[in-house]
Amino acid sequence: MAASAHRSVDNAENFGRLWWLPSRGRGNGLSDAGWAPIADVDAFIVAPLLTELRIAGVPAHVAPVPVPPSQLLRSQAAGRARYRLWVGTSAYSRAEDLLRVRIPELSRATA
Repeated sequence: MAASAHRSVDNAENFGRLWWLPSRGRGNGLSDAGWAPIADVDAFIVAPLLTELRIAGVPAHVAPVPVPPSQLLRSQAAGRARYRLWVGTSAYSRAEDLLRVRIPELSRATA
């Protein structure tokens, strides 16, 4: 009989990015030791937002927001896919400052 292996979570960096982040997403190429969700954004601003966060030195990753089956038809009818934005915890406050200004501007520009 095989025994289960004990793995310490003392150093989460050893597990890599997928330890923190949901699958089926994409990032801006920067990495961090920890990640936190910061906002849900519309699909049409994902690409420019990831670029701006990379330029600002903020690690970022987006993944589709899971839609409950009861809201799936309503979500598809609205035609707006939503993505959850995760940022590196070391740059969380910088991300908040940038998002406060850029999300409204990007939303207006792409509307």
